[in-house]
Amino acid sequence: MKPYKLDNKKRRIQKKLFLGEFAMLGFELSCETTISDFERYDTFVDDFIDYVDALGLCFGGGGLELFEGFLCCTERYADVTNEQKAQVVAWLEAREEVTSVKTSELVDANYF
Repeated sequence: MKPYKLDNKKRRIQKKLFLGEFAMLGFELSCETTISDFERYDTFVDDFIDYVDALGLCFGGGGLELFEGFLCCTERYADVTNEQKAQVVAWLEAREEVTSVKTSELVDANYF
């Protein structure tokens, strides 16, 4: 059974599998940093998590010099918007310890 085929699944099953109208969109994030010690890293991560949490997003990932992960909405069945994505990128680009930022297109958080 392929989870992404919708034509043979009822709405109830689509909801359980987060398919179709119930898909949750998010994006991958990758940025290079100049952080080399764990104290600066902890400060950066705490600030980043506070910022994305204020936007209603959650983040899974990490890394010291290559900070990468995935962002999605904290609400069930909600999608990350392009505006939220742009806000996260702008926040990262404004940080002095970040040298470059790359993001993916919005993808299904459950099946990417």
